[in-house]
Amino acid sequence: MSDASDAGETFDCLMCGAGVEGKPDHLGLCGKCRAEVVRRSTWGAAVPALVVVALYFWMLAATGMYESRFLMVWIALGAALAYVAFKVARRVLFEVIHSRGVRVRRNKMKKG
Repeated sequence: MSDASDAGETFDCLMCGAGVEGKPDHLGLCGKCRAEVVRRSTWGAAVPALVVVALYFWMLAATGMYESRFLMVWIALGAALAYVAFKVARRVLFEVIHSRGVRVRRNKMKKG
């Protein structure tokens, strides 16, 4: 396939409304707006991941698991839980930030 036909293509970003050359992503965002939404959702997703880690280590201390032979297994399990919490929270926050930040531009066609 040739990208020569796509070279002159422009679109209006749904978030910032700027006319941008290239192709939009599947949500209609330009590269800068998508990067901003991903950055915001990544920083916000760190909070639930840290909460999961804190609760997990508290649970290990409360149940006396620090003396266990399988301490490394429990720590690896906690890291995996924190990673899953981070990924889920980042995806949810991406959708929330995207849905709140998108201003759909109305077609201003003249009638008559």
